[in-house]
Amino acid sequence: MENRRICLLDLNFTLVGNQATSRHVRPFAARMDAEEYRLDLIEAIKDDYVIIVTARPAYQAKQTMANIRKKTGWEPAEYYFNDIDGEPPRFKESALKRFIFPKHGDDGTAYYAVESNPRTRSMYSMYGISAQPYDLFIKSSCVAGAPPSEQLSMF
Repeated sequence: MENRRICLLDLNFTLVGNQATSRHVRPFAARMDAEEYRLDLIEAIKDDYVIIVTARPAYQAKQTMANIRKKTGWEPAEYYFNDIDGEPPRFKESALKRFIFPKHGDDGTAYYAVESNPRTRSMYSMYGISAQPYDLFIKSSCVAGAPPSEQLSMF
């Protein structure tokens, strides 16, 4: 995997920039039309191995992923939608144990998460995974270039 870090990306309220309003749109097809995705976030993570881990129900996965591809031209390496009807931290911990750790290993330092839910961020921290909400992540990332440790000095 070329030493790329693995990004565990939240969908609702993280990749979906207008979740506060779009989540109320019905039916689901109209919600898909209304959803807007954060292109700055995609730009910031696109060179890493991205796994969407979302509490959105599994039956909405195909339509959601097609919508993301259509609107952004981007898609993650993997994605896991809520197949156990669990609360976000419970489902995401289950996805770590059932799918992600068996495939990529359980070293938390190999991962980072962009995650809106504070309880899920706490759960990730129990596994040594650093997690931030979108706004803090974007402020701390260097979207336009290399990570700070690789930037050239002006002096």
